[in-house]
Amino acid sequence: MSITATGYPSETVFTFATPDSYDSSELVKYLVVDATDFDGDEYIEIEYNGALITVYIESECRYTPVEIHFINKEGAQQVITFFKARKDDLKIDSETFESDKGQPNLGNHQFVDYNVNGRTKFSVNSGFIDESMNDTFKQLLLSESAWSYESSAFVPVNIKSSSLKYQTRQNDRLINYEIDFDYSYKEVNNV
Repeated sequence: MSITATGYPSETVFTFATPDSYDSSELVKYLVVDATDFDGDEYIEIEYNGALITVYIESECRYTPVEIHFINKEGAQQVITFFKARKDDLKIDSETFESDKGQPNLGNHQFVDYNVNGRTKFSVNSGFIDESMNDTFKQLLLSESAWSYESSAFVPVNIKSSSLKYQTRQNDRLINYEIDFDYSYKEVNNV
């Protein structure tokens, strides 16, 4: 068997082989389809074992989309793409002691910083989404493991948002969620 991804209207086709084994380490695989491989196409149809999934390609002209991968309630990796604004912050932690190594007018520090380190956090906006995505955002906030997909690598992140006010089309018209994340490491690796 194989998985076929076809872009339309260009009809560009990519085929991915699937294993013939029943070994779970070979069966459970994640297929990543890069939309840039289907340049100029409007949507991609992915076919596997008689099932057809249609993925619509959305262009974002102003912001760089952020992909957040997480483990959902069924134990599988799921992705949410945040299409709107991203804001980054850096929080610095340090300790200080008072030195007796000389006078400040000679270039010596009277107060010396040490154990200087920082941690970057960011917040991202989903863009306008359908109300049916509320459960997906609930699963994201309840997930223990999440990653940001950056520069072709999975970067571990911690979800810092601790509450979610469900939005509905009836009350809020346009549904947009802002979620906060911390990178799961410090800027200076001291481990």
